[in-house]
Amino acid sequence: MKKISKALLSALVPLLAFASLPASSFAQTAHGIASVVNDDIITTYDLRQRALFMMAIQGIQQPTEEDQQRLLGQALRNLVDEKLQMQEAQKFSLTISDEAVLRGVERILSRNGVQIDAFAQQLASAGISIGTMQDQVRSDTAWQRIIGGLYGDRIRISDAQIDETLNRIIATADKPSYRISEIYIEATPDIGGMEGAMQGGTAMIEQLKQGAPFPVLAQQFSSAPSAAKGGDIGWIREGELREELNAVIVQMEEGTVSNPIAVPGGVYVVALLGKQVSESETFYTLRQINYQFDDEADLPSAQLAIGQASAAIQSCGSLENDIKAFDGIATVDMGEIKSADLSAEILDTLSKTDEGSVSEPLSLPNTLVSLMVCKRELRGSNIPSRDEVENNLLSQQEAQISRRHLRDLRRNATIVTR
Repeated sequence: MKKISKALLSALVPLLAFASLPASSFAQTAHGIASVVNDDIITTYDLRQRALFMMAIQGIQQPTEEDQQRLLGQALRNLVDEKLQMQEAQKFSLTISDEAVLRGVERILSRNGVQIDAFAQQLASAGISIGTMQDQVRSDTAWQRIIGGLYGDRIRISDAQIDETLNRIIATADKPSYRISEIYIEATPDIGGMEGAMQGGTAMIEQLKQGAPFPVLAQQFSSAPSAAKGGDIGWIREGELREELNAVIVQMEEGTVSNPIAVPGGVYVVALLGKQVSESETFYTLRQINYQFDDEADLPSAQLAIGQASAAIQSCGSLENDIKAFDGIATVDMGEIKSADLSAEILDTLSKTDEGSVSEPLSLPNTLVSLMVCKRELRGSNIPSRDEVENNLLSQQEAQISRRHLRDLRRNATIVTR
């Protein structure tokens, strides 16, 4: 895993080489129309500018034929998506001011300690307009507002969803938290499916090794909504991300970048920006109900008995009285136990059990055991509030809606590539 470079300008030092870059390097984009998206035109000048900009931020000085094809394909895809996004903005009479665009560009560059004037000057010396980055920021900003306006009021996060998430967080309160940035390459047919996405992920890592800044690569190449923030998804507790990503992140060192991570539908490259050891721990007050049986043939009867007894329990205080009518059901007062002293299986079960409720039964040799969570108390710090959990869940749903809405626009659009 390679240490992340923060030196954006150092990646642009050789940009003067681009000023003399022969037109044959992108001969097919020298003049004319590259694509028509509904009624809007993408010129070959736009395509060349975007491809050269991508080369610049990746520090590619002598592009191979493979580099050229990859960059042109990604540049064209980005420009098509931006046209579709801006067409949606026009449909809703939405305009993004130049001041808003400037702030967006400055936010992206400031993550690398770079001033916009210095960046624009370096680009201009190579014949690349800062406008290509401004166009992308404008469409990203418009798109975020469109998704928020169209779907913001329709997204509802239920108390049950918040409770489930909090239960999972509390159950893993002693786990570390990670500050993550991501690049997601969607395995679309136009880039060659999963094979093309994996090649794209490998190319990202190679450019990072050569000093290309992660936030700018994410802004240019990532298909995730976090691209607008340079790929930054903030602090994530261990276990909150999908299993494929979590398995890699827990093995990473701070300040490193992963190898390509294949997931259904695409490939991730993630950067670990920071790691915090949790100072929190969860304490459970538990009561146990169990049913013992002699033979596996009695298991169905045991399951029925413990299920009926669990359904009858009203509270921890009334437990003994609630189950006295059920033969074979025994109870154990487990007292207060900290999460670090419980097995992973029990913690997983407790994460799915609300306070004041009885868990699904756990199977032990000749015994079924259910746990009643009388009290769940978090002691320490770094635990999100209900509002923070709700906002995070809203962001996740908006991200899914954003991808789906843009995919629908692509599907319904008339796109002609010359």
